[in-house]
Amino acid sequence: MRNWLYNIGLGGLLIALLTVLIYYGLNSYTHHGETIQVPNLISLKPFEAEAKLAELTIRMKIIDTVYLPNTKPGSIVRQVPEAFEFVKTNRTIYLTVNALSSPRVAMPKLTDCSVNLAKALIKNAGLVLGEVVYQFSEEENNLVVAQRIHGQIIEPGQKISKGSSIDLTVVTTKKELRDDTDTEEFVPEEIDNNENPE
Repeated sequence: MRNWLYNIGLGGLLIALLTVLIYYGLNSYTHHGETIQVPNLISLKPFEAEAKLAELTIRMKIIDTVYLPNTKPGSIVRQVPEAFEFVKTNRTIYLTVNALSSPRVAMPKLTDCSVNLAKALIKNAGLVLGEVVYQFSEEENNLVVAQRIHGQIIEPGQKISKGSSIDLTVVTTKKELRDDTDTEEFVPEEIDNNENPE
């Protein structure tokens, strides 16, 4: 009976000892509970971020590229996890980088379109509506007759930088011409020379 109890106690002790050894062994192998604060990588170049993370045993991966015209080209604009969060060692930080140059898009055909349709086509192409110049016409009304960039005619299908400003020339039958802001231009009235002055 005493030997039986001794064997049970010894077996329990061995199991407990083995459990402790396994726990601390895994803890040492996986660095369980060890955390590192993620640095702020925004505005850094990828090679700068990689060097910074290597010191902390954190990895990085670029998963997306966007184009932000007002942000430094080639710089990091987003990171997951975010800066100052705590992560375990060997964690991967996922990055989004600003493109080195603006993407190219095809110039849509705006001539013979109404102004509203031209505006929609410009927006859908990732372009920006610039100046709208109206010209009087007795036949056509509210039709685009020319599309320009920096004063130069731009042909449909030509590759241009996304975000470019497109100027339009539009014909209208209205005698009072207007610009795109719907602000009427002052047009002097014609003086009837046959009218007697008061």
